[in-house]
Amino acid sequence: MSTSDARPPGDDGAAEELDVVPDESSERRQGRRRGGLLLALFAAVLVVVLVLVSTLLTRQEEPPAPAPLPTAGQVGAYPSFGQKDVFDVDVSTAPVHENSPAMIRNLRSQIEPHYGGIAGLNITQYNPVLYVVDSTTPRVRVEFDDCQHKGHTPPGLFDGRKQFVDVPVPADAETSVGGDSTITLWSPSTDQLWEFWVMKKTGSGGWSACWGGRIDDVSRSPGYFEAPFGVSASGLVTTGSMITVEEARAGRIDHAIGMALIAPAQWDRFWYPAQRSDGTDASPNAVPEGARLRLDPDVDVDSLDLTPLGKAVARAAQKYGFIVVDTAGSVAVMAESGQPWKQRTGTDPWPEILGGVPPYKQLENFPWDRVQVIDPGPAAQKSAG
Repeated sequence: MSTSDARPPGDDGAAEELDVVPDESSERRQGRRRGGLLLALFAAVLVVVLVLVSTLLTRQEEPPAPAPLPTAGQVGAYPSFGQKDVFDVDVSTAPVHENSPAMIRNLRSQIEPHYGGIAGLNITQYNPVLYVVDSTTPRVRVEFDDCQHKGHTPPGLFDGRKQFVDVPVPADAETSVGGDSTITLWSPSTDQLWEFWVMKKTGSGGWSACWGGRIDDVSRSPGYFEAPFGVSASGLVTTGSMITVEEARAGRIDHAIGMALIAPAQWDRFWYPAQRSDGTDASPNAVPEGARLRLDPDVDVDSLDLTPLGKAVARAAQKYGFIVVDTAGSVAVMAESGQPWKQRTGTDPWPEILGGVPPYKQLENFPWDRVQVIDPGPAAQKSAG
């Protein structure tokens, strides 16, 4: 026996019998292996496909994630109003009031003799200060300061709708610079907005205000307070018509711009969307609060000798116009205060945006002689009487 035929002890010869047809047995085994591998591969692919299909179907069924709400003190977030937003009205083709030329002469008489004949741009004082608040913002009762000597606490502040109660005021809030001392507080999570006039910190760490009000359901509001509440003399929300920091930076303003006059029409004559007025001019040519003033759409804005921001104002005035919202010591348009921005970022954004041109010269060379008063229609010409 050769060494190749030797069997280990205990071998019963079965191995030798298997060696009789080695090639056939090997082929069958290899075929079975190949078949098993193909089957396993097919099953694995099928599982992967089913998982992918299931994932895609699940993703389609899931609702989109809601956009994150602004947090307290956030800057660059702004309230939007409902479908009847009075600031989002295209007046580029609206008819001109029949007395427009005389009313514009009245407007120019309030601009040209003052401050070098330039309308102001309020960015540091007498302008809206907007704070975005949330559920973490401390809630306070704003006490009534009878600075107008009414002699009583008006209804609605602490009873009824309680507009001065449970107000979210950031601990580091600052009001506008100037005698108006105003502030706007917007709560996206509750869809509410508060504005206060002559608001001050009290010795007890609380707050007081001479006037103000609250709007509920801001996202469905037209953009004004129910009379007699609110900050502006017209009752219009100050943040609705202000030039925002982001708009000024982008060079595009997509809404009407708030304007204050030295002498609007007497208080008992105002136009929608104004809800009231504090005007003093009894002349028939006086411009009422609530009036919309449009820059003639035929004016070539690109050819005007204006700053970049001045051109953005001019383009907005052609489409949306100015809205007369208040009385002031000079004719001026309103822009967002940079105070909250400086508090949050450490930098006031306005110097960079204005490009070295002071705010009082931003509207130099604006063509006020080409401005038109839009006819509001008989239904919109309101009177306090």
